[in-house]
Amino acid sequence: MFQPRGKTLNIWISAATILVGVHLRFTDDQGVMGGIIDSTSFVKQFNNPSALQQGHITGLYDIGCLVGSLLTLVIGEKLGRRKSIYIGCVFVIIGTILQATARVIPHLMVGRVVTGMGVGVMTSIVPTWQSEVSGADNRGVYLTIQSANINTGFLLSNWITLGASYATSQFQWIFPICVQLIFASYLLVSVPFLVESPRWVANHKSIEEATRIIACLQDRDENDPEVLRVRDEISAALEEEGQSSWSDLFKNGGQQNFRRMLLGFGVLYMQQLTGINSIAYYLPIVLVEYLPVKENMAHIIAAVAATQYAVFSFVPVLFIEKIGRRTIMLWGAVAMMILSALIAVGFNVPGQGGAIMTVVMYCLFYDAFGMSYLNVPWMYAPEINSLQMRSKGGAVASASNWLFNGIVVTVTPSSLAAIGWKYYVVWAVFNASFIPMIYFLYPETKGLSLEQIDHIFEGKGHGRSCFTQGVQESVKGVAAIEASRADHRRSDIENARYDDSDSTNEKEAPTSVGVEHANSD
Repeated sequence: MFQPRGKTLNIWISAATILVGVHLRFTDDQGVMGGIIDSTSFVKQFNNPSALQQGHITGLYDIGCLVGSLLTLVIGEKLGRRKSIYIGCVFVIIGTILQATARVIPHLMVGRVVTGMGVGVMTSIVPTWQSEVSGADNRGVYLTIQSANINTGFLLSNWITLGASYATSQFQWIFPICVQLIFASYLLVSVPFLVESPRWVANHKSIEEATRIIACLQDRDENDPEVLRVRDEISAALEEEGQSSWSDLFKNGGQQNFRRMLLGFGVLYMQQLTGINSIAYYLPIVLVEYLPVKENMAHIIAAVAATQYAVFSFVPVLFIEKIGRRTIMLWGAVAMMILSALIAVGFNVPGQGGAIMTVVMYCLFYDAFGMSYLNVPWMYAPEINSLQMRSKGGAVASASNWLFNGIVVTVTPSSLAAIGWKYYVVWAVFNASFIPMIYFLYPETKGLSLEQIDHIFEGKGHGRSCFTQGVQESVKGVAAIEASRADHRRSDIENARYDDSDSTNEKEAPTSVGVEHANSD
């Protein structure tokens, strides 16, 4: 079998992960389904579905994604990265066929759930796979490109549904759904030519096979010093982690797996509670119902906003490895806090001026999100989890995304109806709350190999340091991390000696008392 190497192999892997990003937004509520659910042929075929039925048709996709993420939590580590992607593709193909052949709503709903399960599996495992095959100097760039193409899928779905809308037959809604088969089929065909994660192979097969994969990724000889350095880092990480079990994911011992899982869960919780999907899902509706904007103009504004949003999503490629994850998230939270507040202000400015101000703030909010919380959360979870817990931690993080995404899109219509402009004050408060969370709890990972990131979390930690250990050192770089690591090791040794001393004293005390009693007798 033909096996690409080096830069060609990395491009192929990146192309596969990009397709997952495009497919993610193409299939979701903002993508194809949002564009066809009110089309003439769709409404006729499904007997004019009510608003509640429409909500179930779109929302069940998120349920499927959540189930797929939890499925990966159970089987992902055992199967490996590539086999998990195969399973995700199969689910997507079956789900797409079920949707395209549906003639009644329950049939369509089943198809949505099955498709969502496939996407949930892929969003759980693909960022992990990409992070494990990428080098420390370009990992952020590759993962940024993958995340940015989520918006490419959004744009593509809008254009395809717009073109299909001019048809009068069932082609109007069946064709956009069937386009999903292209993405899944490409992944099924291309992934066999790509390599498994060398870190997964080292953990589940052999370090020798992992070395061959590292050499292939770097297009070097297996005995090359750089290949051997990466091999030795992986081997040392596995030795330090030792054997692991499911319960270790919820322990905060020497590897701080529980802390790492919470960081991955939390960063995708923050992504959804920036308020992005309260805008992206409902922008045309909000412009028509709450601002003096006509329906045609509202759709044009939404399309223009989505286009410039997609463009700005690629901008972090220029600085993700220079500025770092923490700084990007900090300034992103500050920007979205301010912009959410200004959107609320725009709602209270009467006339056309208020509408213009609000639209501009919506567009700037898109841009701020696209350059910060669109990409960093998806890369952060696989970066900070330990080797043996990486797929599990990634699955928990993905589940967090789909859980809070579902909550936001569910509560937004009723919240806007109940409190209007004050709803955006809520998002301003959420974004403000992220600033101290990121500053005190989230380590920096730029420029660090996955094994160097492990060193941030080594040591049991005591009290507050259980959740803040290594954060400030990580900002200063590898040298500060290693110095802190040595301090923690010395502290652990001293604590162990102290514990041994106490244990010895406790054993001696009863003996001396017994001697005294014996003498008195």
